Amino acid sequence: MSDIFDKVKGTTDVFTVIGCPVKHSFSPVIHNTMSEITGRDFIYTAMEVQPDCLQGAVKGAYCLGIKGINVTVPHKVAVMDILCDIEKRARVIGAVNTLKYTDDGYVGYNTDVIGVGYAIKNKGYSIKDKTVLLLGAGGAGNACAVMACDEGCKKLIIANRTVEKAKRLARNLAAHYDCSIEAVAMSDISEIDGCDIILNSTTVGFGDQKGSSPIEDKNFYKEKGVEFVFDAIYTPWETQLLKDASEAGAETLNGFSMLVYQAVAAEEIWFDEKYSRDMQEKLCKKLSKYYRENC
Repeated sequence: MSDIFDKVKGTTDVFTVIGCPVKHSFSPVIHNTMSEITGRDFIYTAMEVQPDCLQGAVKGAYCLGIKGINVTVPHKVAVMDILCDIEKRARVIGAVNTLKYTDDGYVGYNTDVIGVGYAIKNKGYSIKDKTVLLLGAGGAGNACAVMACDEGCKKLIIANRTVEKAKRLARNLAAHYDCSIEAVAMSDISEIDGCDIILNSTTVGFGDQKGSSPIEDKNFYKEKGVEFVFDAIYTPWETQLLKDASEAGAETLNGFSMLVYQAVAAEEIWFDEKYSRDMQEKLCKKLSKYYRENC
């Protein structure tokens, strides 16, 4: 019998990602690879859900017994009104990307926070007691900001093109965390005293902006004492930001591992079990090889 007959049975649990559009999603590759590695009896697929069908889709999924759902654009905020409960970090961010089946309904989480934390820790760096410069205050920026505060950063500097947006994020974080938080305009980052870690959540360096960097001054990294730079972008694999930082002697990491580790975090939530660092790194290595060869 072929592998598919061995794999899919009446006992096989179903997980999915919903979004619009969603056919491009890499999540099915990640989670079905995790199913192979862990030996868990589940399959993972992608389902396109139009915005006006969201409530019916989530209620229908619950009635069908779908054990877990990942949520992507444009549903991360709207889905919050349909859930029975929402975990603290997702409330602070104001967006949900993971749903867990419970007896009372789906509970919402945001695993981007955990994913970027795992990515940085597995690279060998700690946020604790560090000064962090966050570039961008959008959705990914919110997750990076919560992660930095959760991990005990000494100071968080939020830089955004529109400074009022950075200030709003800073005020929201200050209501939940005790660390020092400052908001500045992106054009004024040269005036900061220094930073240990840079987290880029902007799209500068991606798509039509390939070859550009949110930090134009290549001397910035040495002048400010930057040790480590994370860029949420992973296409291209090495952005101009990471090239410049690396040439200046900083350690760098792109966003692919965050993509993988937020999926790991989702499974840890769904199955109530932590995955070892060795398991996480084995998965990330296998998937990064696949992605670079096929995507």
